[in-house]
Amino acid sequence: MMPPLRSDTTFLVLLVVMLLAALAITSMQIPGPPALAAPAPRPSPTATTTPEPGWWTGVTFATSSLPVLPGVPDVQLGNGGGRGGTGNGPVSFDVLSCPTPTARIVSITRDGVWWLIDGSASVDHFWYWKMELSSDGSGWTVLYRSESPAPNGRLMEFNTTTVPSGQYQLRLTVVKKDGNYPQPCTVVVSL
Repeated sequence: MMPPLRSDTTFLVLLVVMLLAALAITSMQIPGPPALAAPAPRPSPTATTTPEPGWWTGVTFATSSLPVLPGVPDVQLGNGGGRGGTGNGPVSFDVLSCPTPTARIVSITRDGVWWLIDGSASVDHFWYWKMELSSDGSGWTVLYRSESPAPNGRLMEFNTTTVPSGQYQLRLTVVKKDGNYPQPCTVVVSL
């Protein structure tokens, strides 16, 4: 009978067996990685011509107005709307209602196609003020809104070519933090 193996002898035997196994595995021929396909050539950029300066002057337009839709007034293309004027100076207006000094349109001055609108927009417990435009006193369009009080000075600058010629009402409303507001200042002005 054979004497039992000691633990360090067992360790050495296992180590030799593992080394022989590793040697056998590494001596085998292992296939290399597959060959990579050759990359496809990149396409060369297409040559484009550089436009000549002023090319757009030769473009012609078939019509000077937009297509007419049923129920919509005809709009002519051109300078963009109201005549606005090209001079400078005061613009006359009629006051419909300006009962409080805290919401008041004081003057409108023309500077080319721009109207410079001055006045005051400030109340106790101020929240915001807004300037609105309407052709008939209903269906108001907000032109400008500010959350900064304007006790005296420039309220807004309005480009008059953004609306067609005609008579309009401008309304200045100053709103308090609780949502209430004194009666607005409303003036009538013509473009």
